[in-house]
Amino acid sequence: MNLNLFIAKKIKGRGVSTTGNAIACVSVAVSIGVILMAVAISEGFKKEIGKRAAGFTGEILITVPGMDYMNDVYPLQADLSYLPEIEKIPEIRSVSETAYKPGMVKSDKDVHGVMFKGVDSTYSLDFFADFLTEGTLPDFSGRRMSDQVLISKRLATMLGLSTGDRMTVYFIGEQVRARRLTVTGLYDIQLENLDEKLAVMDIRQIRRLNGWEDHESSCLEIALGGDGGKAADRRRIEVYDEIGEIIMDRDITADAPVVVRRIDEIYPGLFDWLALLDLNVLVVMVLMMAVAGFNMISGLLIILFERISMIGLLKSLGMRTSNICKVFIYRGGAIVLKGMLWGNAAAILLLAVQKWLKPFTLNPVNYFVNFVPVELNPLHIIAVDIAAFVLMLIIMIIPSLFIARVSPARTIKVS
Repeated sequence: MNLNLFIAKKIKGRGVSTTGNAIACVSVAVSIGVILMAVAISEGFKKEIGKRAAGFTGEILITVPGMDYMNDVYPLQADLSYLPEIEKIPEIRSVSETAYKPGMVKSDKDVHGVMFKGVDSTYSLDFFADFLTEGTLPDFSGRRMSDQVLISKRLATMLGLSTGDRMTVYFIGEQVRARRLTVTGLYDIQLENLDEKLAVMDIRQIRRLNGWEDHESSCLEIALGGDGGKAADRRRIEVYDEIGEIIMDRDITADAPVVVRRIDEIYPGLFDWLALLDLNVLVVMVLMMAVAGFNMISGLLIILFERISMIGLLKSLGMRTSNICKVFIYRGGAIVLKGMLWGNAAAILLLAVQKWLKPFTLNPVNYFVNFVPVELNPLHIIAVDIAAFVLMLIIMIIPSLFIARVSPARTIKVS
């Protein structure tokens, strides 16, 4: 049997040390719990917002060089010779033609600018279906151009519209053209700068307004079906590089020039804000571990002072200082494990409640979502626990160095 572990199990706190142990245990529990919640919430924000942004535009876009993806002036020739090869990439879920056209809609008190996105019947509207709050999705599968339109709940409120209402849209160009569209549904995705200005309509209407032919579009949207997490980011970069290689291997004179762009390049402000969450989590982790480490050092020093005569006796019996240090590190490790157990239990319970019931809400104007998003990843929990436990063991070496200064003669004489 391990003698160091046996002695560590027999050490029991008395008086002040019991209180110190309790404070250290609670400190570890709170620190681990806060760190786990910070990591889960940070990953939740990245996944939720990344998924919503990708739902608007796809994760990778093929556009006209020098033009925005919402370009309505210079069309992209979407019947590219290498498109079938791109569609064969396993990670790609769909490649869709989309066309854009800005328009003006007049309400009773004001005029609102709206960006109309044209899609066809093959375009998946599942993303909008998940956030549909009223009505139904538009149907663009008919032989004739559809006059149906899907708008955001915010825009409908500003315009005083509801499902089934007709809205008159004015498109400004060389001449002003008006279209009467029927609102079939309202969505609420809560990305303030996007959904309040974006409406979805038949791509055939947009092409006619832009004076474009079939297979002429503003851009090609490539959807990967990612969940917005870190794995989706890595997959997006890999597919982006693979598409670039396919295009570079082709004869540049065979097709019109194009530019491939990732979603994080299209919304840099949004993704930079998400990247800042990593820094916030790091700050929280450092502060929490500092608090837990300080309390563990204090608690272990109290135990050492109360057991100073035992330390002297063990030294006089020939026990090495390193083995005596192990005794108290084992004791401290038991306190850390107990605190981590309680911290994990509390954090996972709170995170599970938030994930399924969403009792804690947010202002979507500031945070882009109306609830605190949570991503419960077992690998993240295990990684945090292992890192925290190893760090705490290293921290406990500091008070254990006090043992080397204990003189057996003095301690036994005093006792």
